[in-house]
Amino acid sequence: MTTITKIFVILVCLFAFIFTPVAVYFAGTTYDWKELAEQYRELAQTALAREMNALAVTASEIQHYKSLRDQEHNRLMEARQKIDNLDRKINTMIQERDQLNRSRDNWETSARLLTAELAVLNNHNQELTKTKEKMLADERVLRADNNWLTGQNKDHEATIEILNQKLYQLKERIAYQAEENEKLRNQLNLGRADSEPLTTPTPSAKSVTPAAPSPIYGRVIEVRGRMASIDVGSASGVQEGTTMIVMRGSKYICDLKITSVTPNEAVGEIGLTGGDLIRVNDQVVDLDSFQSRQ
Repeated sequence: MTTITKIFVILVCLFAFIFTPVAVYFAGTTYDWKELAEQYRELAQTALAREMNALAVTASEIQHYKSLRDQEHNRLMEARQKIDNLDRKINTMIQERDQLNRSRDNWETSARLLTAELAVLNNHNQELTKTKEKMLADERVLRADNNWLTGQNKDHEATIEILNQKLYQLKERIAYQAEENEKLRNQLNLGRADSEPLTTPTPSAKSVTPAAPSPIYGRVIEVRGRMASIDVGSASGVQEGTTMIVMRGSKYICDLKITSVTPNEAVGEIGLTGGDLIRVNDQVVDLDSFQSRQ
């Protein structure tokens, strides 16, 4: 029931109370007042009953609308509470969003720093790799130099050994020559070598024994298949058909039979071998000198 309806009902009740006595009075003066009184009383009772019903309905409607108002109020309070909760959630989410934004900024900053550090590490790694490659190259060069120096050392040791052998042979030859000279002096009555000669030596005097041949030493300068070149030739006493012995230190390598000779170089064919291949810088010595060393 609306407010206008309620006002209309109240006005109807008021008009009924006001006009009912007037109507009764008018009817009493005009008709039989008792009958009219009964009729109007019934009408009044009916109107009163209707009014009571209307009031009851109105009260019921008022109570109903109060209940609806309370319900709406409760709903409004609940809605406000929900709005407050949503506001708090929104504020919380805004704070979390701000925190996430700050975290994202921090992560982006960290990512940029890590990217920069990674770039620096990559550059450092590349420099280390280059340094490592350079060191490996230097190491290979040093190893090659070391191998070359080792070979040179072995060659020098072999040369020293050969020179010592030459020195030993020269000493033997000097001793032999001194002994032969002493014999000749005794035969020619020339006295000792450290004293004045007693007589003038005869120009036609000959040596009792021929002079020992000089040892021939050299090295291999080139190898081509079964042929090899050496750095000594006819100027050192090498002839075609001469057999040279190839040595590496004190190890026998092979025989080398000379096939062609120049003053300072000779070429020979590789013959009997000791198991190892002939190489450049191997030492060579003539067969007689080699046999005399055995």
